[in-house]
Amino acid sequence: MAAQLAELTLADLAAATDVLAAACGHDRAHHVAEEKLFGCSPRGTPVAFGARLGGILLGVACACGDRIRLIAVHPAARGQGLGSALLAACEAAIWRTAARRARTLDEPGNYLAPGIDENNQPLLTWFERRGYVRRDQHESLLVDVRTNPKVSEARAAELAERAGARGYQIRRAARDEEVAISAAISIGFGGAWPHEVERALAFDPPGVHVAMRDGRLAAFAAHDGNNQGLGWFGPSGTWPEHRNQGLGEALLVASMVDIAAHHPVAEVAWIGPRDFYERTVGTIGCRTFAVLTRDHPSRKTTIPPLH
Repeated sequence: MAAQLAELTLADLAAATDVLAAACGHDRAHHVAEEKLFGCSPRGTPVAFGARLGGILLGVACACGDRIRLIAVHPAARGQGLGSALLAACEAAIWRTAARRARTLDEPGNYLAPGIDENNQPLLTWFERRGYVRRDQHESLLVDVRTNPKVSEARAAELAERAGARGYQIRRAARDEEVAISAAISIGFGGAWPHEVERALAFDPPGVHVAMRDGRLAAFAAHDGNNQGLGWFGPSGTWPEHRNQGLGEALLVASMVDIAAHHPVAEVAWIGPRDFYERTVGTIGCRTFAVLTRDHPSRKTTIPPLH
């Protein structure tokens, strides 16, 4: 029986969620199905595809910009060409944007994960058989936020008090500050961070904490701006003239206390200064992700893969 391929709509969300729940053992994709299949990113609006056999949705995929945001096939339907058909549809969508290299998962601003989990060897091998090569590697840190003595309301208050002695106010951002905060982050840091912070401000309560001095933003930290509701931390940043004042530490702990209200573990993606996280809140593990790429068939030159 041949697979029937078509674009997905919100009417397909319940069936697509069931596919993701059955297919994604390394990520909680079904909890963020609408965000990943239909949510925009700084790269634009995604296109989501569904593969059916006998009218039953058994595979889903999504592409946005030059990224394959996700691809999943129900375990009971694997080996029947659904994955290959979905991958071809994603690649065609990517080539239509004039991109000449397709990348797996690590889409700034709306990513299921910063790549394919290294423990998901079958999926890595599947992509490699189709001409994809490993290009980059990213890490996430896992933080215990429920039984961790470094994560508590008392410590958050203590760190905020220390910052206050230096002239800073640590507080939760308000939704009506979105325009000002997003603009400041766009100028100071750029990239996908304003998009994620705007989404974090829409969380309940707003998942953004800020450090203010003389009415100006000095530092910020956000959670649940991506993979909303799953307790992912980031982005966070401190303006250069306000660094080494303990602001990052105060904002990180405040964010972790927020996450602890809903989850036992927080995930810090695309880590920067690993020692900062280990020193400030401790870590209980990490996840490693591989980013695979494939060049457009017409591309004449390629960059050597990561070894």
